[in-house]
Amino acid sequence: MKLLKCEQEVHISFCADETTATLYTSYPAWIRKMDKLVEKNPQDFQCIAQTAAGKTYAMPRNFVSIRTKERTVTLTEEQKAQATKRLHGTG
Repeated sequence: MKLLKCEQEVHISFCADETTATLYTSYPAWIRKMDKLVEKNPQDFQCIAQTAAGKTYAMPRNFVSIRTKERTVTLTEEQKAQATKRLHGTG
């Protein structure tokens, strides 16, 4: 079932006294991401429900985090040169 962009959503929920979080999504990119996690880490991630619109997953609550800002990496000129060599296969 194809949803409009405004209908594609992600909900994460957990209770303070539980160790498991649930994530519901109808956003295709998140479904793909979560399906990969289920495939690679079945001991930690499970798909527990599926509808025509979306899927619900269970995971450890401590895997849920919120970041305060976008992470940036500052490289020195030497590190940039090394990365360029690796990229071009000369290093």
